[in-house]
Amino acid sequence: LKIELVEPHQLEFQAGQYVSVDVGGGVRRSYSIASAPSMKHAVELCVDITPGGKGSEYIKNLQPGSEVSFLAPLGVFVMAPGEKKLLLVATGTGIAPLRSMILDLLRDKQDQRPLWLFWGLRLVKDMFWVEDWRQIDEYYPNFHYCLLLSQPPERWPVESGYVTEEMKELALDKDWGVYVCGNPQMMEEVKKFAAGQGVPEKQIHYEKFF
Repeated sequence: LKIELVEPHQLEFQAGQYVSVDVGGGVRRSYSIASAPSMKHAVELCVDITPGGKGSEYIKNLQPGSEVSFLAPLGVFVMAPGEKKLLLVATGTGIAPLRSMILDLLRDKQDQRPLWLFWGLRLVKDMFWVEDWRQIDEYYPNFHYCLLLSQPPERWPVESGYVTEEMKELALDKDWGVYVCGNPQMMEEVKKFAAGQGVPEKQIHYEKFF
C-alpha cells in the first residue's frame, strides 16, 4: 500500500519506524513503513489482510484517491550506531521495517558492513518482493539474503525450512547487531540464539507489535 502525502507533503522518519492509521470508529492500527526515508513524499506499507480484521477491512476497501489519516513517525526500532555486522530476521509482513532499513543502508547510504537477511514465509503464494531482493543481492556484495518457505511444494528448487534454524549457520559475536520482526515465537528464538552467541542484549533489537 502506497500513501501519497498531502498534509504535510513530506515526512521525516528513521528506517524501522511505523505509522498509526485511523481505521474508523476510534480504532487505530499500527503498520511499519516499508519504504526508505529518502522517499519523503510518500510512505509504503506492507499489510497482511486478515478476513474480518478491522484494519484489514479498512485497508482492503481503500480506493485510489481515498484519504488516509495517520500519526507518524512512531517507534524506536531503528538502527543503532557502532554495530560492525548486521543480522536481520523476519517472518511474514515483519519484513516491512527491515526493508526500509536495507534500502536506507545500501541504496541511500552505501553502507559497506556485512548484512544478512533471513526471511521466513509459509507458502509460495505468500511470496512478494522476490525480484527486488534478487536485484539487491546481485548489486550489493555485502548483502546476503535467504528466503525460506516452511511449507514448500513438492520439488521446491530452493531452500526450505525455518529462519530460526538456517540463521544458526552464522557465527555471531559481540560485533553484531541483530534486528528481528515477526511472530513472537520466532523473535524469542532469535533473541535467545543471539544472546547465547555473545551478542550483547543492547544490540538485539526487535519490534513488539507484530
